[in-house]
Amino acid sequence: MKPRSLWSVAGIVTAAGFGFLIAAPVLAQTPAQAPARGSTPAQAPAVPAQAEFTIGIDDVLHVIVWDNKELEQDVVVRPDGKISYPLAGEIHAQGLTVPKLTEILKERLSTSVKNPNVSVMVKEIRSFRVYFVGRVAKAGVYPIKAGTPLLQALTLAGGTSDGADLPAAYIIRGEKKIPVDLRRLIQDGDLSKNLKLETEDTIVVPEIVIGSNPQEVLDRRIYLLGKVVKPGVYTLKQDTPLLHALFLAGGVAEGADMAAAFVMRGRERIPVDLWRLIQKGDVTQNLTIKHEDTIVVPSGGELQNAVYVMGEVLKPGVYTQPEALTLLKLVTLAGGFTKFAAPSRATLIRQNGDKKALMKIDLKDIMNDPKANEDIALRPGDVLIVPERIF
Repeated sequence: MKPRSLWSVAGIVTAAGFGFLIAAPVLAQTPAQAPARGSTPAQAPAVPAQAEFTIGIDDVLHVIVWDNKELEQDVVVRPDGKISYPLAGEIHAQGLTVPKLTEILKERLSTSVKNPNVSVMVKEIRSFRVYFVGRVAKAGVYPIKAGTPLLQALTLAGGTSDGADLPAAYIIRGEKKIPVDLRRLIQDGDLSKNLKLETEDTIVVPEIVIGSNPQEVLDRRIYLLGKVVKPGVYTLKQDTPLLHALFLAGGVAEGADMAAAFVMRGRERIPVDLWRLIQKGDVTQNLTIKHEDTIVVPSGGELQNAVYVMGEVLKPGVYTQPEALTLLKLVTLAGGFTKFAAPSRATLIRQNGDKKALMKIDLKDIMNDPKANEDIALRPGDVLIVPERIF
């Protein structure tokens, strides 16, 4: 008599009150045979432990209600995370463990089936999950389909956020660190960087760390200070018109003295009348912005002899009388740090002749032990940047 196969797929089975593992195939009415001498017993396909595995979108589940053959069937987790099952209706299965789903099914079926003995098996794992950390809009864990390209998965996390160091992004896959240049992928359309993700991949988008490699930073940065919507440090692929650079910073903010704006290029101070450029369309004021340029938009009546603080302080902006200020005094005038600040990774930008010097500053050390750590006196034109913490 030909043996009859009960199950053809390995999986996790839980029944009310107990759980057991089914290996494929399991044959009925066939005595177990010992492996031949010297051979290695075949191993069942690896499956996740029932207490650890969480059900995801597109996973295939095999549900059995013992002594109710008509209720035995495969169900697929839909894109909305739900399954439909006879007499139980719709159940949101995504994120549940197998034992939890078994418990819910048993409860739902108990209104129609007397003492239902329910078992659930993960027949096919199609769901993946990946992790986004760092400078993305919504860091977290995301379920994806197998083989989802990086760029598509990145949209789930809302894309990259301000301050992202796109060329320095990477994927952690097991013990490997895989570099992935998001700038080339997003801005240049280099599809060789659009890697297919694997389950449990961690995609890390670091924050721009000004001063970690000063020459590299200076080669691809411009600075927008003063009365712009988002003062900060911005990357450029190439020289760009002033209006485009202002667009990167969200445009001119309320209270700006647009006629008094200027660009610092090395030791040269170049006046630029933003009022004529924006209101009158005077393209002679649309200066070409180059690497290392600093665009300053002062407020009405503001002196040019000033220092600037940007980032995670309560009142970022321009402060006068720099000769009387130190780093900590400037932070105090700016209202102190926000709850998102990373004061130990601050940067001081100082003009030295034709070049900008970038100094890494640990403001936390200065606050905790001012005797051992110098509270640096500021000079006109200094820029203090307090970054946001990544986690």
